[in-house]
Amino acid sequence: MTETDLTALPAAAKIKWYMNLIPEDSFLAHLFTVDTLVKLARIALSLALGLIFIGVMLSIVKRFAKKRLDARSGDLVIKIAQYIGFAIIAINVLEAANVDLSALLGAAGIAGIAIGFAAQTSVSNFISGFFLMSEKTFTVGDVISVDDAMGSVYSVDTLSIKLRTFDNQLVRIPNETLIKATVTNITRFDVRRQGIKFTVPHDANLDKIKAVFLDTALSLAGVLKKPEPLFVISGIAKDGVDLFLGVWIAKTDWMPVSNAFYNSLIKNFRAENISFAHSTMTIHTIDNYQSID
Repeated sequence: MTETDLTALPAAAKIKWYMNLIPEDSFLAHLFTVDTLVKLARIALSLALGLIFIGVMLSIVKRFAKKRLDARSGDLVIKIAQYIGFAIIAINVLEAANVDLSALLGAAGIAGIAIGFAAQTSVSNFISGFFLMSEKTFTVGDVISVDDAMGSVYSVDTLSIKLRTFDNQLVRIPNETLIKATVTNITRFDVRRQGIKFTVPHDANLDKIKAVFLDTALSLAGVLKKPEPLFVISGIAKDGVDLFLGVWIAKTDWMPVSNAFYNSLIKNFRAENISFAHSTMTIHTIDNYQSID
């Protein structure tokens, strides 16, 4: 057959002609049959269509997550959509390959039970991630405190979150731990209160201390006027009078304003001869000690 005659043949006839070139008893003849080629074509088509579907689905999910969800919830939803999409592709490819899914699902069920026992911690962390997502306690960039760890949320993953501490270390905290622990979101709200606790002597002039405190707070740039600074007599102890002073600072100015307020308050207290109380101890001595026989 000439090249011109081969070009004129239909596609199915061309495939059959090429297949006749392979010796019937060879390994290639058993491997490259018409049914095998059709099956490979179906698998390739299922894989290609599946990848296109996953790409479109993820694009829609990402746009939805960006508009409606915070960074933490959005990342988790996107990862779940990826897992579901890849599972759909795998099922379609197996069906295209004429694999008996009933037997495969039975084997997968048995394997799933075994894997479930071996991966209880991972499953627990994965499920805990859903509860954390629904609570919306924090998001990427927030400064949080979890037990003894404190830092900004660096990333939110399926099984854990990662904190970047203030000394530039990375701390991984499993989601299950977050569910059980006390989590404090330090930067959730726009303003924070800086509280100062100290004790002054019993005979200290409290009105003078309050006046110096308010003058210092209201004259310092960055200390908010609303809410107003707080002056509280929190108790009377054996060493003196316990005071609590509070000022409100925007979270964006927290560090410089807090340092400046402490520095100004100490200077003004010294200038007005306001001192702090110290623990005292009275020792009684016995001058005439007589032994008892």
